[in-house]
Amino acid sequence: MKRHFFTLYFILLFSSLAFSQKKTNVILEGCEELTFDKQSGRDCQVLRGNVRFRHEDVLMFCDSAYFYDGTNSFDAFGHVRVIQNEETSMYSDSMFYDGNTTLMRARGAVELRAGKSSLKTHFLDFYRNQNYGYYYAGGEVYDTDYHITSRQGYYYTESKSYLFKDSVTLVHPNYIINGDSLRYNQNSSLATLLGPSVIYGNSYKVHTTKGWTYTNTSIGRLYNYSVIDYKGGRRMTADSMFFDANLGKVKAYHDAEVHDSTQKVIIRAQYMEGDSTKPAYVLAHGNPYLIDYSDADSFYMRADTFRYCEIDSIHDEIRAYNAVRFYRKDMQGKCDSLVYYVQDSMAVMYSEPVIWSERNQMTGAKRIDIYMKNQAPEKIHIPEKAFIISDEGDDQYNQLSGRKADAYIVNNKLSRVDLIGEATSLYYSKDDRDLLIGVNKARGSEMSIYLTKRNKLDKIIMTPDSEGVMYPPDRVPEEERLLKNFSWRESERPRSKEDIIK
Repeated sequence: MKRHFFTLYFILLFSSLAFSQKKTNVILEGCEELTFDKQSGRDCQVLRGNVRFRHEDVLMFCDSAYFYDGTNSFDAFGHVRVIQNEETSMYSDSMFYDGNTTLMRARGAVELRAGKSSLKTHFLDFYRNQNYGYYYAGGEVYDTDYHITSRQGYYYTESKSYLFKDSVTLVHPNYIINGDSLRYNQNSSLATLLGPSVIYGNSYKVHTTKGWTYTNTSIGRLYNYSVIDYKGGRRMTADSMFFDANLGKVKAYHDAEVHDSTQKVIIRAQYMEGDSTKPAYVLAHGNPYLIDYSDADSFYMRADTFRYCEIDSIHDEIRAYNAVRFYRKDMQGKCDSLVYYVQDSMAVMYSEPVIWSERNQMTGAKRIDIYMKNQAPEKIHIPEKAFIISDEGDDQYNQLSGRKADAYIVNNKLSRVDLIGEATSLYYSKDDRDLLIGVNKARGSEMSIYLTKRNKLDKIIMTPDSEGVMYPPDRVPEEERLLKNFSWRESERPRSKEDIIK
């Protein structure tokens, strides 16, 4: 009984397989002339003039053909045309077709039209049952939005998508992509970069290993720390970047960085927005900091937000907002916001600004202007409620105050201070052995204070209306040791670049 059961099982299994693998015949529907011949030892029909074949739902036309008896296949020559449906058709100089495997080997001037795209090549193998075609000796695809060339390529009819490999170039009105591999979907207009690629735009160049873009909108995304190089020496990179090539906008996420090699400025943040159109700008959020390495003594600055923008074709500026702190070996500072005018080498600090330089501290009510020369501070202007303090140790502070002040710096040393309006000075005078001689306090409408290279008082030049007093060291009244509005803010001072970066 078991033997009959297994015999029946195998008969049914074989019948099922045979049915599932049933082949359909290629049908010759017409030609003008038919003769018989032998090609390579095979019997064949020689067909000439308006030859027409049908296989299942596909029509095939040509000028002439060899139709091989018993093999369900033929070779077609001259004006070969294949129509699969309303959206898919193929043209070539010659073609071999195997009805058993549904393989088409098109040769010569091959063109595969699929929807609004057109694939052109000289060697195309198309597998109808598996719904894909393959070219291997160079090809190009034309569409209303793009033109793509590559050494190898695949087209998948069901998904209406292409896979391009080896020396891929996509030409778009807004950019050109050169890459190793690229996938493109006709339905969504989505181009996906699958390997090392370079994108060339009108004002930028992108290096990436992974990304995608919609060719109909020029919107896309880049991954794996892609790099965007802009004309003028500016570079942006991040873990991932979203871009709109039409608008020239970029949004960068995680470990984002902008590097301006011309101005020698680097900005790093967790999130950035950029616009390459005129005037171009970069907006940095998420724990951002800036490095200016244009001088041997690099400048480090941190704020809640940075905006690096072009004012016009010549002038750039950097704006820092909220909780601004900066560090340089010869100068440190803190304020609420800051604007740096790059070409003018000038920085403006706003809202409770304070600057430290060696033992000196400078403050103003609302604003401090810093003028640079050869990448180093040259002059500091305090337009309102100027106050300058120098720590002499042992709770002794030299102090200068005035309605406004100009401080001049030579070789990174405070050299002269001009006080204008309600000028007041308080100095601890010392001899060559650094022993206290007395405390000198003076008042006047204006005065100029000159300092030695060691930050010691050299001389004070006062207007005729000025008055002053020298207190002996042991007879200085306690209320005279500090000027009005004295505030020593050393605890807020950045001590190193790590205080800014970390």
